[in-house]
Amino acid sequence: MTNKICDYGCGHEATHQFKNGKWCCSKFSNSCPKVRKKRSISSKGRSVWNKGKIMSCEHIEKIRKGKVGKPLSLKHKQKISLTKKLSIKYIKKTYNLFSKIEEMRYNPHKPDEKEIQVHCKNHNCKNSKEHGGWFTPTGIQLYERIRQLEKEYGNGGSYLYCCDECKNECPLYNIYSDPYQESLKSYTESEYQQFREYVLKRDNHKCQYCGEKAEHVHHERPQKLEPFYALDPDFAWSCCEKCHYEKGHKDECSTGKLASINCI
Repeated sequence: MTNKICDYGCGHEATHQFKNGKWCCSKFSNSCPKVRKKRSISSKGRSVWNKGKIMSCEHIEKIRKGKVGKPLSLKHKQKISLTKKLSIKYIKKTYNLFSKIEEMRYNPHKPDEKEIQVHCKNHNCKNSKEHGGWFTPTGIQLYERIRQLEKEYGNGGSYLYCCDECKNECPLYNIYSDPYQESLKSYTESEYQQFREYVLKRDNHKCQYCGEKAEHVHHERPQKLEPFYALDPDFAWSCCEKCHYEKGHKDECSTGKLASINCI
């Protein structure tokens, strides 16, 4: 088989064929030495259209207005701003989980602007749900809260606060989950410790993965998803701390994956 020569005139051996049927010495035609040389020659002698010119502020303003067009009227600006805003109807249709957790309304004092309001997460705040209050969050606040609830990598945080004081006073700030939303356990701490000691003793305190000393009890059925099996020794075994998280909690049963699941 004879070697093909680059169709772009460099004389080198061709290694790539393009959709148009031509062969080239490079992956991209612009990388061919002949093409690069032609481009460099054609660009010589060109001058920038405004080289050496000092434009006045008035000239710049004329150019800007010429590109932008006629100044928008106040009515047109308000119409554009409204279309860019999120609506409660859109949020409820698109973000199902966020809509279930966060209560929303339009600001009754601005009926024409469709300004979304929510409750402050600080339970002691006058704008909280407990006190029947509302406040208007920023677009960034809404986006972050939706992202943490709706995305797979979210942690359920980024709670909505009306001010920095409420944020710093709230015990939920800077933690990854809301302890007030967790359902009550169906067993006491003493019952769980009794179950734990039984499993460890049954397995002779040996890790069922590596054989080292066991200090943890792994649940085959995740407690958060299937709490009815939380105290069933038939679905639990002893393991060391390393194997517990490296082998027991991985893939779909990883701690991060389970923490992002909202059980409602």
